Amino acid sequence: MTDSTPVFFLSYARTPGPQGADADQPAFSFFEELGQQVARLTGLPAEHAGHVDRPDTASDGWLAKLTASSVFVPLYAPRYFTDPLCGRQWTAFKRRVGPYYGRAVVPVLWIPHRTGTTLPMAALDIPPHLPREGGAEEQHAQDRYAESGLYQLMETEDDGQHAYRAVLERLAQRITRVWQDTPPRPVSIERLTDRRGLVDAFTAQPSKPTLRITVVAPTADRLPPGRDAASYGPDTESWRPYRTARGTLTQQAFALARNLGFEPELTPFDKAYEGIVYKRSAREPVRPLAPSVLVVDAWVLNDVRVAEQLQHIVRADRPWLAVMAVLAEDDLQTRSNEAPLRELLEKTLSRHRHLREMPRTARGTAARGIPKADAFAWLFAELAKSCYLRFLNSIHEVSPRPSSGPARSHGVREANE
Repeated sequence: MTDSTPVFFLSYARTPGPQGADADQPAFSFFEELGQQVARLTGLPAEHAGHVDRPDTASDGWLAKLTASSVFVPLYAPRYFTDPLCGRQWTAFKRRVGPYYGRAVVPVLWIPHRTGTTLPMAALDIPPHLPREGGAEEQHAQDRYAESGLYQLMETEDDGQHAYRAVLERLAQRITRVWQDTPPRPVSIERLTDRRGLVDAFTAQPSKPTLRITVVAPTADRLPPGRDAASYGPDTESWRPYRTARGTLTQQAFALARNLGFEPELTPFDKAYEGIVYKRSAREPVRPLAPSVLVVDAWVLNDVRVAEQLQHIVRADRPWLAVMAVLAEDDLQTRSNEAPLRELLEKTLSRHRHLREMPRTARGTAARGIPKADAFAWLFAELAKSCYLRFLNSIHEVSPRPSSGPARSHGVREANE
């Protein structure tokens, strides 16, 4: 751990005007005390526990610290969600951590929202409430915190100070647990930004069609017999089959989806399976929620249960769904086991006929096993657009496609996809 890799990043709304630094002093005091608690629990020096922007910090100096921080600590207050800088920091951390960024956000109820108002959409599923734990005294402190917010407890003598200390300790414990469960994986600043820059997460953005992406791959602790763990990690989103490509396959798929005008949504395999296969009755067909792409590691087909579920998915033949199989040729172990892996693909994804007999369509090519990262990118784009068009047909929508949404590529007919 160095001074460039803080455990947590404190995000707060700066008070405007020349007296802003003085008005924000309580936030800095809280930061110092929280850092001391986190340092005590982690065994790190206090100066390495966290980072907060000071008034004299460069305008984008916070980006370098956020790229290395494991935990994001926003101070929830009405003004926080109207501050564009806070919205940009939220967006940056979401991109920095990935689809499950909510697990790494430990919000602080600094000042409660006014009656009749709610959190913005971006923060609705990350409420600042603390779980009711401990004895009567601690639960009383949590009730005070939920009612008044931490800023008021911090400024109140006697009983308020006891509540403040109890909540402070609980927040430090949550931050430490998140840090221990998610080892820091620093990323470059370039990974956080795109051609639009960092948008404010709390302002209304143009509506984009959703594209569901499901990754079906082993994890490092559950590998097929004899499989090397080099391409895998603690979850399926860590899978990196193409050694020559930058980032994980999930990151590549998300970037491709955004470039096509979609809003990508990562869907776990069990949830995707239920939505694709389940049907209440023959008269009530499955109504799709969004176009979907399943990306399958050929190695995972050694798991009989997963292979059977994929066979059910293929037999369901949903027009708004594409199944893409990965057979990376730059992975030496995959290349040396190409023949048995292709047999598994043929058996599982063939729709009752040999893959080599299927027409040379994008769907057929994707099902046979995609050897290179650039081929994956091309096929993903074609199939995502095809699934989107078929999805619109499936739900009988006649509304025009969003201007920012995906468009059919020139010279590619849907029938050939």
